[in-house]
Amino acid sequence: MPRSKRSLSELPLLEDTWLISTSHLWTWVKEGESPPRRPYLILIASSNTGLVCGSNLIPEDPTAVQVADVLFQAMRHPPRELGKACRPRSIALADTALLEPLRVLLKDAELEIEVFVARFPDEFDEIIRQLEAHLRANEPEIPAMLATPKLTVDLLRGVFEAAAEFYRAAPWVRLSNNQVIAVRHPNEHNYHYALVMGQGGVEYGLVMYADWSEVQSQSMHDDDPLLGWQGRTWNSLTYDTADLLPFADLDAIEEHNFEIASEQAYPVGVVLEGQGQVRRPTREEWEWYEAALRVIPVVVREHLHSDSHGDHEPIEADISVKTRNGMIKVGVKYPAGELPLEDQPAERLDWGEREAGSDEMPAFDRRSMEGVMPGLVSELGAQSDARDPALARAQQVMYRAWEEVNPAKRIALAHEALSLSRQCADAYVLLAEEEADTVKRALELYKRGIEAGASALGAEYFRENAGYFWGLLETRPYMRARQGLAQTLWRLKRYEEAIEHYRELLHLNPGDNQGNRYALLNLLIQIERYEEARTLLKQYQDEWSAEWLYSRALLEFQKRGASAAAKRVLQQAIEENPFVPAYLIGQKRVPNRQIDYYGWGDESEAVYYVSEHLNYWRRISGAVEWLQAEIATRPQRKKPGRGSRSRRTRKRRTD
Repeated sequence: MPRSKRSLSELPLLEDTWLISTSHLWTWVKEGESPPRRPYLILIASSNTGLVCGSNLIPEDPTAVQVADVLFQAMRHPPRELGKACRPRSIALADTALLEPLRVLLKDAELEIEVFVARFPDEFDEIIRQLEAHLRANEPEIPAMLATPKLTVDLLRGVFEAAAEFYRAAPWVRLSNNQVIAVRHPNEHNYHYALVMGQGGVEYGLVMYADWSEVQSQSMHDDDPLLGWQGRTWNSLTYDTADLLPFADLDAIEEHNFEIASEQAYPVGVVLEGQGQVRRPTREEWEWYEAALRVIPVVVREHLHSDSHGDHEPIEADISVKTRNGMIKVGVKYPAGELPLEDQPAERLDWGEREAGSDEMPAFDRRSMEGVMPGLVSELGAQSDARDPALARAQQVMYRAWEEVNPAKRIALAHEALSLSRQCADAYVLLAEEEADTVKRALELYKRGIEAGASALGAEYFRENAGYFWGLLETRPYMRARQGLAQTLWRLKRYEEAIEHYRELLHLNPGDNQGNRYALLNLLIQIERYEEARTLLKQYQDEWSAEWLYSRALLEFQKRGASAAAKRVLQQAIEENPFVPAYLIGQKRVPNRQIDYYGWGDESEAVYYVSEHLNYWRRISGAVEWLQAEIATRPQRKKPGRGSRSRRTRKRRTD
């Protein structure tokens, strides 16, 4: 007989009953890079003292052998409060299926311990609940779907079927986050408003607005939508992994065999109230979601037509769709209303990341380095441009402004510079970036910056120096103002004007120190002017960034399909940055954070590229499937990056 068995039978016998529970916990645990899992708990406690004698978390439904292992370990090494090694007089089980197998194992170990099935006291359940709360970091649980009054299994089945259909249809490929569709359920008199999430690859699903004022409020907080919902209600159905659902919902999904499109597409319907309270949608809201999830793919597939200006032609119709309650006619309208883009908040530098009480800037302002360059030019014996002493003094004030870390002082210095010279283009640029409260005001300031810069340089200067701008220090304020104007026009959907400015910037400075070629390429692909985008790619054919190489591959596929030339360009792109494909084919989601700095060839560059270009791949039929087929036959190799760089990225596209 093994020594371990003999030693267990010789342990002192306690006048105590040990309670053994095998519970499927209502929480998730994550180990390393593995997916979160819902564990089982083997828990042994003393009925006399309430002490936990032994426990173990395991990934599957425990067997009698696993329970016996925990039990024997508890006998050999009990809690200090029980003293030395010991064994209980009897064992109470919660699981009837373990009764006979455990009796056999105890008998085999020569342990004469009574084993029976019993109902455990409420205190035992409280131990398990406390452990669950600890494992989920004491975060509150979302209420169960079926706890909603009057909500039926049949209605939820319809919602899940509609959600699976919606996910597979991927309407976010055609709809961006400011293209709102009005949807009216036949049981309601008024429209509700649907915003489709997913174009950026971060979050997928629907947000439901109760009235148009909520849409307008959200649009005024583009960079942080939740700010627009303070004191309001955030009603959404999003897709995510199973670990974000309440366990009661997972049990209901399994019990009733609700349809799920993929492991990434479990529908989670949640309503956040104004005071931070969480509830589930009402029965009426679930009915609206079923109708919206059914009708929006039909609208995108059959009714939305391009207006050739980067948007869709208006529609208003009643569309019949099939729900669990039969055929219904759903009212739809696009656009749902007018959002005055010029009145939206201007893009501002983010000072919110600073520590409390600190006026440290979020990032180093490289423009301040230009202040030392005139002195270097003078030391080298070259002549600097000092045709306008007042402008030169104003520009020196701007160099001080860029060195200043306090935002209020920066703005004050910009106004001081303008008091010295109205031709100080950089002062207008700083005010557009940091003082303008609306897009319209920023647009005006950038225009004034261009006028000031052009006036300071003079028409003859442009004729003589086109092609050499930026290398000439005095041109930079004008170039900054014109770049800011182009970005703002893009945001206002004035695409032709934006394209004209980007092209002129590249004409003045073909070397493109500002990175305007990236913005122009992005915009041309967005509005599907593919030939012009290909021409731009050829203009900078030696460019090897992920943005350039993967765009070349995409446009080669768009023109010629899965040709040898397209494959060759794609393989070159993968060689330079092998991290991009996982995001493009959906193996990874784009992180919910903005990339400011990235290294060439590394994963941060992949995240930046995909955050800007993901939907372009999804819009060109077959492109993602082609990419997936190509990487399936190619071993992935981690390529060291070429070094880090930073790019001042504009606000994420909203069109």
